[in-house]
Amino acid sequence: MNTSAPTRTMRICPALCLLLAAALVGCSENPTASPTASALPAGFVTNGSANGPTVTTVKAQARTGERVTIVGRIGGSVEPFVVDRAVFTIVDPAVPSCADGGDPDHCATPWDYCCEDRASLKAGTASIEIVDAAGKVLPVGLRGVQGLEPLATVAVTGVVADRNDQGLLIVRAERIERRPKATVPAP
Repeated sequence: MNTSAPTRTMRICPALCLLLAAALVGCSENPTASPTASALPAGFVTNGSANGPTVTTVKAQARTGERVTIVGRIGGSVEPFVVDRAVFTIVDPAVPSCADGGDPDHCATPWDYCCEDRASLKAGTASIEIVDAAGKVLPVGLRGVQGLEPLATVAVTGVVADRNDQGLLIVRAERIERRPKATVPAP
């Protein structure tokens, strides 16, 4: 049987129309898909000095259920923010990121700490999660929300949700203080 060009076009056209419709639906605005300041309660993230005990110090002393303040820089992997979940990782400020090496072109993702020894990175990393009243992680990504970006220095106050001797530390945040980026004065 000979399939003519108009018949092939008629078969392909509905498939292309469905594909185009799916792409348009996928591109429609979805308030939960992009982070916004309303993803968190008002005042949850504030600007400040972001001072307190570092990740390494808290890991050595904190116990599950204890209220702590922990300071670190957002990072530890190429994507330190979990997509569509209010979870991210922080790294002890004493652990140097690839951005601290002085060569700005050395690494495209300096917050992944790829230049750092894996053991010291593990020892200096903690997970931060934000939960609802029922204890479930909020279903929203946090990258870009209220200044939360890779390598931002934050002080997280919350409760230790889990901890073990193999390096795990999870803090359920009650509030986050973000240190504003330093600005260089104009000459």
